[in-house]
Amino acid sequence: MSLPLISADNTFGLLFVFLGLAAFGFWAEKTKLGQWISGVILTILAGMALSNLRVVPFGSPIHDAVWGIVVPMAIPLLLFRADLKRILPEAGHLTIAFAICVLATVAGVFAGFALIDMGPEGNLVAASLGASWIGGSMNFAAVSQATGLSQNGALTAASAAADNVVATLFITLLLVLPGWHWLVRRIPSKIIEAEEYEEEHEEEAKRPDLDMGALAMQLFIAAACCFVGFQTAALLGVAQYGVLFVTINALLVANIFPGPMQRLEGGFDLGMFFMYLFFGVIGSGADVMLMIETALPIFAFVIVMASVHLAIALAGAKLFRIDLAEMLVISNAVTLGPATAAAMAAGRRWRQLVMPGVMLGVLGYAVANFIGVGLAGVLG
Repeated sequence: MSLPLISADNTFGLLFVFLGLAAFGFWAEKTKLGQWISGVILTILAGMALSNLRVVPFGSPIHDAVWGIVVPMAIPLLLFRADLKRILPEAGHLTIAFAICVLATVAGVFAGFALIDMGPEGNLVAASLGASWIGGSMNFAAVSQATGLSQNGALTAASAAADNVVATLFITLLLVLPGWHWLVRRIPSKIIEAEEYEEEHEEEAKRPDLDMGALAMQLFIAAACCFVGFQTAALLGVAQYGVLFVTINALLVANIFPGPMQRLEGGFDLGMFFMYLFFGVIGSGADVMLMIETALPIFAFVIVMASVHLAIALAGAKLFRIDLAEMLVISNAVTLGPATAAAMAAGRRWRQLVMPGVMLGVLGYAVANFIGVGLAGVLG
């Protein structure tokens, strides 16, 4: 019997699994366990279990399609009701949270490098992972190439494996933290309080009838935002920032035509479904055994870096009186990127944080390469 049970080229088999994981996540939201730690976390953990038990592969064309098609389509759907006249005055202060989180990652890099011996090229590993935890995977790739780490294929693969596993655990932790009442008491959050109130009264609210025409129109407009956004980025020679132009297009549509977009129902819920599909894919990409076999020192480094980042981020939220939910989403945007920040905000029903999470996550992309290359020099 060949493993994984469902091969990477078995399109419908993988669709069966990942759509099942999304459905499981929504079902889990209504269980006692799901209400405690959220259906999103259970979806990630289920995806991780399936891949590490060799039921599904760690990567496939379906994984790539979710990252490359489903996530970009979800971002406009989540932003079509983003009223900038209301959001911008409220979100401007989040640049403070962004700066705190970037500095927290840099501090984590220095702490991890001081504590963990990763060999003669440890400074290159630390710099590349630091860039990844300020921007994303593309920054890891860019900095590893710029510093020469990519010439050591085994070390690069081990670094990527450790990065992926810890990132999955980290986003799970970020999703758990809002449920820790002792933390909410110490770092207050009006957003989390509002979320709890909405959950208590959710069944009382009358849900609108499903309007297929409205859903079709929103999918059409979302596809247009993606098409124009990625084409614009490619023409400008900055294809890696395509998600920024997709975001800008969605915000233009939402704010030039606020009335018509407000009347279109169901788009946000469809975007959430796409994000649950994305969470299943995230979990299935975490190769725990590869990390254990080849990357234990690097894994320890990433754990230290992530722990220092989170400690400083929470301390900064307390010191500067930043809403806990805001700091957690911006921490997600900095460490894991705009897609997971939008997914977290949507999954927790923190709609007002979807747009800031995406925008500041893209800002992380923009600055991470410079910081990463600088770290390689300083640490070397």
